[in-house]
Amino acid sequence: MDQTAERLFRRALEAAAKALRDLETDQVPADLRRVARRPLPLPPPLTVSLLKGIDRYDWLREKALEAWPEADAKAAGPDQASALLLLRPPGWAARVAGLAADLGGEEAGSSAGDLGRRLQAAETEAGEWKRRARAETQKARREAREARDLLTEERALRQALQAAPAREEAAWEEAAERLTAQVGERTAERDAARRESRRLRQELAAQRRGRATAEAQLAEASGSESWEGDPLGLGAYLDRTAVMARPPAAGSGPRPAVEVAALRLPRGTRPDQKGAIEWLLGRAKASTLIVDGYNAAFLITGSRDPRAGRERLLATLDRLRRVARGALRVVVVFDSGLEAAFDEAWPATVEVRFTAEAGGADREIAELAAQLSGARVVVSTDREVREAAEQAGALALWSEALVEWGKRR
Repeated sequence: MDQTAERLFRRALEAAAKALRDLETDQVPADLRRVARRPLPLPPPLTVSLLKGIDRYDWLREKALEAWPEADAKAAGPDQASALLLLRPPGWAARVAGLAADLGGEEAGSSAGDLGRRLQAAETEAGEWKRRARAETQKARREAREARDLLTEERALRQALQAAPAREEAAWEEAAERLTAQVGERTAERDAARRESRRLRQELAAQRRGRATAEAQLAEASGSESWEGDPLGLGAYLDRTAVMARPPAAGSGPRPAVEVAALRLPRGTRPDQKGAIEWLLGRAKASTLIVDGYNAAFLITGSRDPRAGRERLLATLDRLRRVARGALRVVVVFDSGLEAAFDEAWPATVEVRFTAEAGGADREIAELAAQLSGARVVVSTDREVREAAEQAGALALWSEALVEWGKRR
């Protein structure tokens, strides 16, 4: 169906479509059911079906006139053909044909004018494209000239470089090789210095541990010796200690760093105060407490008497073990190889260890902190002992915290 027929009968089509929608489904003829289910505007095939239905069914024209009561076949205007189609007065077909012819002429004139305007726009656009084509051609020629000029310059530069003396290139290569060799030498010197520095630090740490071992052994042999008011005696004592210090065993080296343990003091609790010990005793989970023996014993008694220090320290650790809320394993390590000569009874709640091997109690404590599992706490005022314990994953406390806790009990 062409657009002329649709424009002629648009109002009649709308009225008939509304009439079909108002009917029940079973009242709509089979050839018009697809039309009744679709909204306007209808596609051309359905528009043809609806026009055929208007022409075929008188009741459909009556229903359409009910939906469009203002239909007037005598009133001129765009809806006159629709009114003639529905009302069908005498001679209605000829009048519709005349209206169609008039509308066709109008559309033909409009189409001719539209074609003229489109032709003029096309000519204008063609002129614009020609102008652009000329501009692009000129641009391409200009860029081609510039490319040729650049190529000429490149060729001239390449020829100049090829003509340069070969000895200049050799000089550059020689200088580069010399600088590379110097960098290699400096790198090797730096690595050697680092290795030497690491070895010296290890030897220094071993000497400090050996001095601590010698000091404890001298204290065992000499009893409660005091150097207060005797600086010369103190100097001689330190000389003997330095002589007895031994270098580390062959193949020994620093312990590999491990991950820091999750055990941490609460915020505001210091590792050198009794609050740290009280926090440890209040934990419900199992823990292991490792104590640097003579380090804490001499601090508790305030003297250098090994036996008195051991007794006071073990009594404090026994009391500490008994009041702990959770399972608390207590291990104390003393620097001495004379444990067989000690006629002392140790508390059953405390594990007592003696060591006279290289590294003494410091090394033993570090190994225990690394070997034991679970939450571990190391007590010592020796900074190296605390650092080794922390590297092994233990929590480090000061001996002052244990001493302060023991004074209040």
